[in-house]
Amino acid sequence: MKGPSTPRGFQSAGLRLAVLQHEPETGLGRFAGLLDKAGATCEVVLATGGTTPLPAAVRFDGVIALGGSLSAHEPTLLEARRWIRAAVLGGTPFLGICLGSQLLASALGGFVRRRSRPVAGVHDIFLTAAGKADPLFSGLPGSFPALGWHEDIFELPRGATPLAGSIADEHEAFRFGANAYGLQFHPEVTPDDLFRWASVPGYAGFLARAGADLHGVRSALEGAVPELNALAEHLLERWLHLVTRTAAMRGRHALVAA
Repeated sequence: MKGPSTPRGFQSAGLRLAVLQHEPETGLGRFAGLLDKAGATCEVVLATGGTTPLPAAVRFDGVIALGGSLSAHEPTLLEARRWIRAAVLGGTPFLGICLGSQLLASALGGFVRRRSRPVAGVHDIFLTAAGKADPLFSGLPGSFPALGWHEDIFELPRGATPLAGSIADEHEAFRFGANAYGLQFHPEVTPDDLFRWASVPGYAGFLARAGADLHGVRSALEGAVPELNALAEHLLERWLHLVTRTAAMRGRHALVAA
């Protein structure tokens, strides 16, 4: 897989990103180093809120919503779904991964349901015609390996554009409007991340139900590291370019309004 072909010369330093997190074990993975390199400032926001209300989405230039073991329909995530809907409809760039993509679909009216069997392992993702022409995915091969680690799937919300699928699931990536993306697969997860995931209570029994073995999944993930590194860099650089462009447009609009 070739490296990213994002247009150079844009500045991502100074971007303020909210990282919507569900469990401490499910972090940014390989995205963390890439975001540091890009100079973006990330603020971790707990999706369940707890006793602290979610911060106003307008404080941020973009949102990355991570994966997790919860269901998108959990009552504790109701505020997060409302927050995501308001952010996306307000034009804030959004990148949802796995549970983050399911929350995006649900927040916009898509139906999320449980699969008959979980997906746990590296498998091929196939781009649609729209995906091959999409600003995030263009320049990638028509198919590429990625980690699947989920038990829920979604139907697309009305108006969404399907960008990728797999043999396991019809919808692996979609775009809503110009700024919001949902990825069912994980481009950010490293082999070491999997062992932290094994300690998540909600994943107890997940691998058994998937008929998979943690060491087997890790071995497959290690074998795909070069492709996954390139995939993560490609997608994140292009998304940051979108965030930077949107932030610049908002700045111009604010100047005009003033």
